[in-house]
Amino acid sequence: MKPRMGLAALMLATLTGCGGGYVSVGVSSGFDYYDDEPFLFWGGNSSGDQVVDANNDPFAFYSDSGCLYNIRTGRENIDFCLTSNPGIAVYAGLPVRIANVRSAAGTCIAALVDEATRNFIDIELDPRGREVVFVTALRPDLCFV
Repeated sequence: MKPRMGLAALMLATLTGCGGGYVSVGVSSGFDYYDDEPFLFWGGNSSGDQVVDANNDPFAFYSDSGCLYNIRTGRENIDFCLTSNPGIAVYAGLPVRIANVRSAAGTCIAALVDEATRNFIDIELDPRGREVVFVTALRPDLCFV
């Protein structure tokens, strides 16, 4: 399946975060499914079908498999997929919430957040090109829609 991504899809706002204190993550209201679109659209997300990690790298979730698509690499990660719980994905046993957070531009965007710590998730590539997932110390600035 070849995704359709336009220039606007790559123009994401920088994430903002806050230090100390406990932050409850605002959960996106779910996703919308459109038969002719390859990716899920997240409720309240100004970036449509895209979700970002801590470094503002863009990803999406396929509407058929529910698995993560890395826009930078053009690859699907079948080990990082949505669960039956709305707004929750799992990677190697790590529950990840898709949450609406405030971007530096003030818009609401969907981001990958660790379910346990409520900190941003970062996805990087190791020297062999495999995705490695980290829980960061950066907490999101919530966006309630």
